[in-house]
This record gives sequence, structure tokens and C-alpha cells, in this order.
Amino acid sequence: MSNLIAPSKALGYSSIFLDFLSGSGVAKDFYPATDPADVARRLDAVAYRRDHIVAILEKQNSLYGASDKTLANIEKLKDPLAVCLFAGQQAILFGGPMLIMYKALSLVKAAHAYTEKLGRPVIPVFWIAADDHDFEEVNHTYVLSRSSELTKICYETPPTVELPISEVRLSDSTGLDKARNTLQAALGQTDFTSDLYALIERCYTPEDTFVTAFGKFMAALTADLGLVFFSPGDPDAKRLAAPLFKDIVSRGHDLQQMLSETNLKIRDSGYHIQVEKAEDATHLFYNLDGRSPVHRQGDGYVAGEARLSRDDLMARIDEHPERFSPDVMTRPVMQSYLFPVVSQKGGAAEIAYLAQVHRIFDLFGLVTPYYRSRPTMTVIEKRFERLMTEHAITFEQLTGDIEQVINRVLTESFPDDIEDRFGEFRAELTDHFARLTTRALEFDPSLSDLAEKTKGKIDFVVKALENKVFSSHKKKSSETRERIYRLHAALYPNRNFQERSLNISYFLSKYGPGFIPYLFEAMDCREKAHQLIYLSEYEV
Repeated sequence: MSNLIAPSKALGYSSIFLDFLSGSGVAKDFYPATDPADVARRLDAVAYRRDHIVAILEKQNSLYGASDKTLANIEKLKDPLAVCLFAGQQAILFGGPMLIMYKALSLVKAAHAYTEKLGRPVIPVFWIAADDHDFEEVNHTYVLSRSSELTKICYETPPTVELPISEVRLSDSTGLDKARNTLQAALGQTDFTSDLYALIERCYTPEDTFVTAFGKFMAALTADLGLVFFSPGDPDAKRLAAPLFKDIVSRGHDLQQMLSETNLKIRDSGYHIQVEKAEDATHLFYNLDGRSPVHRQGDGYVAGEARLSRDDLMARIDEHPERFSPDVMTRPVMQSYLFPVVSQKGGAAEIAYLAQVHRIFDLFGLVTPYYRSRPTMTVIEKRFERLMTEHAITFEQLTGDIEQVINRVLTESFPDDIEDRFGEFRAELTDHFARLTTRALEFDPSLSDLAEKTKGKIDFVVKALENKVFSSHKKKSSETRERIYRLHAALYPNRNFQERSLNISYFLSKYGPGFIPYLFEAMDCREKAHQLIYLSEYEV
């Protein structure tokens, strides 16, 4: 079977992302950085507060239990030639879906390649989206149970007000125990689960926030790789970013005009707008008794119940920068304001929205990063590979109507003329028996009752055989149907890529800690097609 699936609209990709991948169409106009070496040279002319950011990274990653390799990578950032390679995601429960691990691994692998290509240190940094406040996006994850059923694991206790995830503690110990118990009940006990469950218990405690728990968990799983984690929810990071926040307010009119012009050009080019924002948006959030977007209102501003003049807003940024955060449009700007970002890896939706913000970097005197798509992958276990081979099921078929796949397999697995053949056999048997008994009764008419009973017995036996055949087929069909449903749940759960639902814990529980380095070696971080990773050659 093929291990690469070409990107297409059938897989849910947008036109602008497909054109970005192929380098065709007008999409390239929205991604001006085409050479990472040129981006790196431009970064050399920008002064970054490297000592401050290194101190922040050391503090955060030490809290997460970072390895010596990670701390050594952080130290490299003091080199004025050092640059960063970024990807990021929300701090989702228990490490979230597999795509998070794919991003993390591809960052490290790509950073090695960039270091060699550019001849300078390239540090892989994972941006934990700690400022996000959508609790419903981070409070759950999925695993396959021992019976291959998709099982949702959820921490159900939300904060009383909308807060940045960096401030949401897992303080409900009962709710946290319930989530851990649901996970353990689904995965059961294997040779590897004791260590896995102990790790989760150490990382996810009532004293931790979603961000610190996530940081600890991911740092432990990637300890050998030297991956650096960064949370923008850190008050020290916000103090560094305070001048940018004020600049975003000061340049609000130009910023909004630039975004409007870019959005119009994207639409005129036949593409969709990934992120829609109100015309009065300032592209900042203010956290005061709950995180609220800041909007312009007349000569002033409004954030939740707060009404602020321009001077008030600027003063509050100076006094409490930790209460402010960028929105989705200005987040990449903050990233490049703090760090020398040579490249950003993103998925289809991220790449689409980055087309909207490329001009903003020039507005704030920043260097636009070189964008690359992150690798996308589906892990196929040996039992599912066998099933796909047995019934000639392709991955692409699983992304369509699964009932059509099942109907095709069941039709091919049972002769469609079997019922007709039984009918023909009974008719021929009846005809032959009638001719035989006619001759026999000519010889001895007293055998009439025996002949009739014999005919009934023959009919009964043939009918019983036919019923057995169809009953066996029905049972086998039911089993085949359930096997294909399990295949679908494993490879295309929630009618989307496996990487968007299944948690890394499922695979770690079955294949152990060696599964992560196996993924690291198996993935191609430069590949644009969807990669199928088969575990038939993996040895536990």
C-alpha cells in the first residue's frame, strides 16, 4: 500500500493551502518570504533582548523538568546568530491529539536540517498557546479503548469566568481523578501503562494549570530531543511585549486598514478568509475578571464592562502588561517581536490565516518568517494494515462514505448468485427424485409413503444447509462490518484525520516509550503529502 496520500480538497484542504503547497496560483503573493537564508540575514539586523528571553525560557523549562539538552539549546539563543523555528498549539488535556506530538517532533527534525543548511544555531521552540481562553477546546481528548471504541476523556470543571488557559488550574481533584480513571479504564493495563499513568499523575495535579501540566508532560516525552517550550502567559514575557501592545493600539487604524485590504485581495483571488474579525477590533485581549477582546468605541475603547480612554488603556498596559494578550492576528507578531523567528510551521488552517497577516510584520518593523507546512500523518497498526490488505481498502476510501466501503466488501465476500444456485439445485434434485420414484413405484407401489418421507428429509437437509450457509454469512458479515467500523474509528475518528483526535497515550500504552523515537525517525518533516506510518515493522 502507498504510504503517501496527495493533498486534495477531498481531504478537506482549502484552495489557498493547496496553492501554497504547490507554489502555484496567486497564493504565493500572500507568503512573501521564500528563502530561510534571506530571512536569517534580515534577522541579524534586528536587536533582540536575548538575555531576557533566555532567562524566561530557562525559568519556564526548568519548571517543566527540562532535560540538559533542552537547557543547552536555550543557552544557544544568546548567540547573536542564533535563530528560532516555531510551531505551537493549545495546552490540551493529557498532551492532546497526535498532531501536537507531530509538530514537536518535526520542529526538532527540521531544526537540525536548518542548522546544517544555514550554518548557524537554529533552536526548535514550541509555543504553548497559553493566552487562549476557550476551555472547551482544551478540556478533552480521545483514545481508542481496548475494544477499539473511540472514548472521550474530559476534565469537566470550567473556570467561573473566561480566563487564559495559563490561569486555569486543574483544582477539581475529583474531576481530575475522573478524567484519569476514564483514561485508565479505556486503555487498561499493559507492560507500559504503569509508567505512563505515573507520568500523567505527576504532571496533571490540582496545583497545576493546563499549561504547566502540558509543559511537564510534553517535556518528559521529548526529553531526549532538546525541544524548547514557551508560554506567552508568563508575566515577564508580557513585560517584554508591553511596547508592542501599546504600538498595536497606536497603529490600530493602519493595522485594521491593512488587514481589510489584504482580506479583500484574498477574496478577489478566489480564496476564503480563515479568520473574520470585527472592524472595530484592536486585536488585543484584556483580562480583568475574565478575558475580553478590546474594541474601539468612539474616541475610546471597551473591554467587557470596562470603558477606557486611549490614555487609560495605555496606562493599564504600562501598569499591568500581564493582563493583556494578542489575538489570533497579532499573535505571530508578538512571536517575532520577542524571538528571531526564521521559520514557522503550521497546519492547513494556520497557513490559511497567516496569509491574512503577512503585511503586518512590515507595519511593526519586523521580519516576516518563512512559512512551511507541518507534516501530517496517520499511524496504522498491524491489525488494521492486515484488514485493509485483506479487503483492498484504501485510506482515501475511509475518508468518504464508510457504508459504501462496507457494502462493497460484503458484496465481494459472498457470492451474489448463491441463493439462485441453491434454488437451481433444489429444482434439479426434485426433478431427479421424481423420475427416480416414478420408476421405483412401478416396481413396487407400496414404497409410495417411504418415497414421500424421503423427499421431505432431503428437502429438510438441503434447506438446513442453505440456512447454515446464510447464517454463517450473516455472522461473518456482522463481524466484518464491526471490524471496518473499528478501522474507521482508528484511522479517521470523528470523521477527520486520526491526528486531530487520538491522544498519544493510546499508542504509548501499547507500544511503549520507543514509539516516539520510532515516529521521529519515520516522519519526513519536509513531506507535503499525508504520510501513512505502518507499525508492521515496529518492534516493541
